[in-house]
Amino acid sequence: MSTYVMSDLHGEYDKFIKMLTKINFSDNDKLIIIGDIFDRGEKPLQILDYIINKDNIELLLGNHESMFMEAYNGYGFKNWVYHNGGYTTFKALMKRGNKYMEMLYKYLEKLDIVKIVNNYILAHAGFYIPNNYKDLTIDELLKYQSIDYNLWDRSWIDNPKKLDNYTIITGHTPTFFIGDGTPKINYLNGNICIDCGATFDGGKLACLRLEDLQEFYI
Repeated sequence: MSTYVMSDLHGEYDKFIKMLTKINFSDNDKLIIIGDIFDRGEKPLQILDYIINKDNIELLLGNHESMFMEAYNGYGFKNWVYHNGGYTTFKALMKRGNKYMEMLYKYLEKLDIVKIVNNYILAHAGFYIPNNYKDLTIDELLKYQSIDYNLWDRSWIDNPKKLDNYTIITGHTPTFFIGDGTPKINYLNGNICIDCGATFDGGKLACLRLEDLQEFYI
């Protein structure tokens, strides 16, 4: 059994299926997607349909799923659809109708925002670490988290902190904006960034196996 993590699929269903084939993903394995299956790419709901029907695939909430939830509740629609790539998801949802959107909203509001797997902390954008973090337990650190930080924040990238017993894995920020500008998994002082820009020109879909940190790309 192996545990894999991916992030920021952004509607790239075909790349997602190719990646599952490449890693020989089986029913004995576990996959955690660290948010953002929606928007930009053409097949966001196909990704959703696939993972909902797999007990061994877990989705964490990303900011793009959160933007749909805000739009569903009556605010932020233009920001989501016209400024953050939400049109492809909105178009697909309109074809499925209101009952489907209600089901989707209820599904998303139950998703975890932060997940701990062995010595890895998974969050879409970041995991807040206060200045006194060395005096805090992991349970105390979890109380400092907020949806805005975990789904949106990038400020930590310029000054990443390292927890003694945990490695933080995030998506959200394409790695070609970090380091030498190449679309590859990036290691930053105890933090691992795995969004390699799958939906952008020149980007790749990345997957990381937690047991040995082997990297896979499509």
